[in-house]
Amino acid sequence: MGKSSVMMVLNALHSGGTEATCVELARNLVREHTVEVVSLHGGGPAAEELKAAGVGTHLLSTNGVPRPVAASLALQRLLRNMRPDAVLTFLYVSDLFGGALARACVPAARVFWNIRNNVLSKRHTGRLSYFACRANARLSRLIPHQIVYCSHLAREQHESIGYYRGVGTVVENSADSVSFAFSEKKRQELRAGMPGDEYIFLFMGRFDEVKRVDLYLLAGAALCRRHRRVRFVIAGRDMDHANPRLRTAIVTSGIPVDRLELLGHVSDPQLLYSAADCLVVTSETEGSPNVVYEALATRLPTIIMATVGTEHICGPGITRLPQRDLAALVDAMESVVAGGPVPPAARLSREQSQRQLLPHPLVVHYRRVLTGS
Repeated sequence: MGKSSVMMVLNALHSGGTEATCVELARNLVREHTVEVVSLHGGGPAAEELKAAGVGTHLLSTNGVPRPVAASLALQRLLRNMRPDAVLTFLYVSDLFGGALARACVPAARVFWNIRNNVLSKRHTGRLSYFACRANARLSRLIPHQIVYCSHLAREQHESIGYYRGVGTVVENSADSVSFAFSEKKRQELRAGMPGDEYIFLFMGRFDEVKRVDLYLLAGAALCRRHRRVRFVIAGRDMDHANPRLRTAIVTSGIPVDRLELLGHVSDPQLLYSAADCLVVTSETEGSPNVVYEALATRLPTIIMATVGTEHICGPGITRLPQRDLAALVDAMESVVAGGPVPPAARLSREQSQRQLLPHPLVVHYRRVLTGS
């Protein structure tokens, strides 16, 4: 099989784990295939990264406001003009609309649903995504040629609500495919202007109820009452002072604002992982969390609050706690502070500096699928 044309369809192209994975996939596939990426809603940092990499990028709603009818008509035109050999969709709404339109407009195209999360309850997702998830279960025998899950748990949960078992496969993330390691230079860059002996905790993730940033803030407030030399960094979409719900959560927690850094989206994650002394993951559920693999790649100690979907991830420096146990989280954070930061030399060992970077597992999968090898 020769060079293929590939269309990738996402809900949006702002920032987040799914967007980062799509950017990495498109950057690699565009070397061998014609690749166009379509966002149903709008753009953002991920769209700019794709454009910089020379990947064709289409934003069907430039103001970020969902316009289902207009977006569907625009996607139909793109499909008929491009006539892709393969259509890769990400997240439920894109799976539903992108997959159905692909089968209608380009019957010969192979459709791949990419599921990057566990099954979410009504309180953890929007009404449209919840509906699309359940509708896709009924349509999974008709639309996708393959459903690519990010973990065995995600596959198990989706198939338990009706997703067709006959087309499912699992492609998990890997720390070996993270494109960066610890950097002493970047550690000093972010910590410039901060007291040198402060212990820095890091929270990475978009502002979303399922991420439970409130637990991180409450634990930070409690720890500040015990230690003076600690600082708490939060980075991710909508994790900034412009978010009124986040501001309310900060006030409610009682965490001192002079110990808190709200960075919003940061385009260079290596900067954050290198500068921090410990990553804290308080999410209630994750598909295959990039943040944990990135922490492993940079040898950053990590505290995980029994996040569903991370049970299989093993590595040095991981501490697991009961879910929603605030007292246990505070004690664990106090313990790592007492032990002190991992020395930079230990975070960039000879083995780590010479490790062979492997392609993202999803890149390997689609290279094989698209070339028939």
